Amino acid sequence: MVKKYKHLATVLGLLLFPIMMFSGCLKEGDDTLVLPIPDGKIPNSVIPQRLQDSLIAHGFRIYEGVTPPTINGSYLASPMDLSYASDSYQNLFYDLYMTFTDQTERGKVKYAESQRDTINGTSFFADVIGTDSNFTMYCYQHIASCGTQGDTLWRCTTATLVSGQLLPEGIMNCQYSNIVLDKWAASDYFSTQMPDEGTFRIWVDGDSLARKISNK
Repeated sequence: MVKKYKHLATVLGLLLFPIMMFSGCLKEGDDTLVLPIPDGKIPNSVIPQRLQDSLIAHGFRIYEGVTPPTINGSYLASPMDLSYASDSYQNLFYDLYMTFTDQTERGKVKYAESQRDTINGTSFFADVIGTDSNFTMYCYQHIASCGTQGDTLWRCTTATLVSGQLLPEGIMNCQYSNIVLDKWAASDYFSTQMPDEGTFRIWVDGDSLARKISNK
């Protein structure tokens, strides 16, 4: 049981395992929905402006613009160094594998990430903004854990961001951040193991380059 809770603490601490993303729906019944024209910024409805400002104030670069580079491919960020944690988190972060596929002209992209000794997860909806070679990818992630009886132990929604400069060899000055937007826990024990709403962590690639390991 101790081992199980120790593993859970690692999972909650890193907040990686994306299970399901919000999906962009183009049709509802027989009516086609008109998507808003991209303005090259992260909507406040996705990440509140106060949280975007806090990220920027603590060194995270948000590259705005409607002409981001095409970032399709798989990248390895290693080693991952903690740059800032608003909840004073200090644990280790294992190597991060990031995959971007099917990027469109409107900036939609599929994003997947995985970490050593963890469950792989795929984000089915994400957006890329930026200009020239500089970009920021942002998305929502729903994360949950169930007990042996199938009951939900905890769940939360996070926003994930990846920023950097795209080069042929990879993502230079790669940054990664998670923001806890909301959370719920079945007991005080699980609640105290989770970061508070509005807290965030910023990680950087220790050698400044998340190397490209595949074009797919």
